[in-house]
Amino acid sequence: MSNKIIWVIGYLMIALAGSSQQLSIKQQDSAFLSHPFKDNVQQLKKSISHSFKNFVGNDLSLFGTLSLNKQNINDNGVTAPVNYLYNTVNNNTFKPGYSGGFRIDGIYKEKHHYSLSLAVNSVHAGSNYNNKYTIAPFIEDFTHFKANNNYITISIAAHYKKLLPVNDMRKYKFYVVAGPSFDYKISKISNENLINGSGNRSFINGDLGGEFDNKGYYILYAHYKLGTNLFQSTVPVQLNRFEIGMSIKAKDLF
Repeated sequence: MSNKIIWVIGYLMIALAGSSQQLSIKQQDSAFLSHPFKDNVQQLKKSISHSFKNFVGNDLSLFGTLSLNKQNINDNGVTAPVNYLYNTVNNNTFKPGYSGGFRIDGIYKEKHHYSLSLAVNSVHAGSNYNNKYTIAPFIEDFTHFKANNNYITISIAAHYKKLLPVNDMRKYKFYVVAGPSFDYKISKISNENLINGSGNRSFINGDLGGEFDNKGYYILYAHYKLGTNLFQSTVPVQLNRFEIGMSIKAKDLF
């Protein structure tokens, strides 16, 4: 009986040794084989991981904004049978609107402050028509185009924030901010705009402003946005906006 047990144990040891040797051969073969896709994925993971180590903070905040809006309109490219009395459509003033959304504030490499935001905007704009037409003495001043004055956009923005050496920066921080933003109209385009082929939905903006951070509790900001149509349009529209708002960290609200 003991001889059989010894024989079984010896057989198992030989089998285990053979399997371990086979595994090591497979490992050696794998080491010499080329895996371009796997290697690229690993390299991409390392690169992303290294990049995100440079970003700190990334505080999520909710914000609300009040805005003053005016659009300048150039209807030189329109020749339409329908015309509009100039004094009934032109009001060279800023009109109030509002917006809300969320933003992320962070620091890159411990010295470059930035913010990223997503917002929904209700734009109520005054309209300033650059051109005035008349057929004296029979017809009063008129324009070939009637712009949309009220519409809703969804926007994204990326701002660089320059910290100013003002007061005690451990408590209160003042920033000058600048960067691009993009607006896309999600509301319906009027029939007048569709007929003239000028229903341009996209604006690209240049933003400039200032922000005040009160010990991280909230941020007060004032921004100016100067926008123009992202794509060529028969009726170019320049959108001017002054925005005043406040953002509060989401973790402090919920």
